[in-house]
Amino acid sequence: MSAGRRGFTLLEVMVAITVTGLSLTAAGMALSAARGTAARIQTHEARTAADSRVRALLTDMLRHAPQAEQVDEPLLVVDRAGGSPVLRFLSTGVREPYGTGGAWVVEVALQDSVLMVRATPTGRDLGAAPLTATLMPVRQFDVRVLEYGTALDASTWRTDWPVAQDRPRAIELSWAPSANAASLPLRVVLAPLERPRS
Repeated sequence: MSAGRRGFTLLEVMVAITVTGLSLTAAGMALSAARGTAARIQTHEARTAADSRVRALLTDMLRHAPQAEQVDEPLLVVDRAGGSPVLRFLSTGVREPYGTGGAWVVEVALQDSVLMVRATPTGRDLGAAPLTATLMPVRQFDVRVLEYGTALDASTWRTDWPVAQDRPRAIELSWAPSANAASLPLRVVLAPLERPRS
């Protein structure tokens, strides 16, 4: 009668250690990939939320302009003197209830891959603190305005706005986090579409 086998051979122990090591390596790689995916999703969600806040803020600000006869400054200017356009406009839509406060000067510009929205109070809101909102990273920023059509010509988009005491029919702001990524432009109608043509 032969004696029963006791324990494992060295080869069996080495195989078990190798299989356990491979299993742990695979589990670690899967966990690392899951963490990376979660971080990317969190970054994307944060950027999407920030983008939505900036869009809502700009829409409210652009829709509430003071009456031209109540202010001395231009209602809307697109400055293209630098490399990227700078949009400056007057708004009564910075604080709720929108359209009832004093005029604020709002500037939208791209500075070092950050889209800056800065509102500074004037007139009766002069003591209020300035408001700043940012969105980053932004690599491209552009502004277009829709001029009014006439009886002979249709409305056309342009890159400047030369009329100081009037606003265009609509404005389009577009920004993108990189040259390859595109986001939907923000289009805001500033004046009634049925405005009489001259």
